[in-house]
Amino acid sequence: MNQCPVNIDIPWINTVVRDRINRGSDGDFDFLVEGLTPDSEPGGVDPQKRLFGNFEALAKLGSAFAPVSNWVARTDTAGALLERTLGVDRRRELPEFERETLVEWFERRGPRVGRDAARRQVALYPDAYTNYVRTERGKAAVRVLEALDVRVTVPAAGESGRAPLSQGMVATARSNAEAVFDALAPAVAAGHDVVVIEPSDLAMFHREYERLLPTDDYTALNEHSYELLEYVYGLLENGASVDALADGDDERVAYHSHCQQRTLDLEPYTVAVLEDCGFDVTTSDVECCGMAGSFGYKAEYYELSVDVGESLADQFRADDAADRTVVASGTSCLEQLDALLTRRPAHPVRLLDRQ
Repeated sequence: MNQCPVNIDIPWINTVVRDRINRGSDGDFDFLVEGLTPDSEPGGVDPQKRLFGNFEALAKLGSAFAPVSNWVARTDTAGALLERTLGVDRRRELPEFERETLVEWFERRGPRVGRDAARRQVALYPDAYTNYVRTERGKAAVRVLEALDVRVTVPAAGESGRAPLSQGMVATARSNAEAVFDALAPAVAAGHDVVVIEPSDLAMFHREYERLLPTDDYTALNEHSYELLEYVYGLLENGASVDALADGDDERVAYHSHCQQRTLDLEPYTVAVLEDCGFDVTTSDVECCGMAGSFGYKAEYYELSVDVGESLADQFRADDAADRTVVASGTSCLEQLDALLTRRPAHPVRLLDRQ
């Protein structure tokens, strides 16, 4: 919307159009999934959209049966079946689910900073990918915040609604948004901050929730939610010691920010924190990694997704970046870079974690 000279919210118009298309006539095979998918949509939503729009339900199953579910998903038979029935390109590596979720890990571990000793208190929002797939970045976030004397809780808040909204499933996105607010409301009411790892989910809190939640609920969450490295930057600016974080020791880093992060003007905070910790940071000037959430998984768009992503990968293969540690803030960017580079990328918070 910021790029439109008359401030027309084109992304939301696109979402509404998708929603209306979804509400067309029932599909021939809707009866096969009736009552089985945990969404709030009527008939007419095609199975591929239901798959991506209900990612958290899929992640719960994948986590519950891990590592067997991961092994099955890697087989040629599963790849061929997913491509034939749901249009998921068999060349795209599927997420590997963790048996223990981030929420379960934290419930077992508990907070390590006492209320009286805490500089601040936060609720760390466990987005679906961090909770079920890339749990290591969630654990690193907890440890980094605690190193800066922040008392952390990790409420079981559920998926933000980004996944269903991307498929035009507005009713499901609204239901998810309401559930997330209910889970985070006690922390917000107590004056605690909400820290978000995944930029696309923070963008939901700051933008789309204005259309999905009552005004007072949206305002409360919008005013109390922060991106993770934005929050760390604020702590350091207000007296927390950078010595509590890992020493970069001039390690060379190549950083790619998420598109949603850039629209919220949050990229500079990550760069500043990494540099404060002693990392030598270069940033990409490529606008898009090409993954775009579920877009890069779909067979009809796979080639285009990779073609777009190669521009970013080529930049990180260039002589001045070829030996740098690759970091990216967004899940989509991490997945695409992981597929295109021989170096495994990481979330920047993992570089700050002493463990």
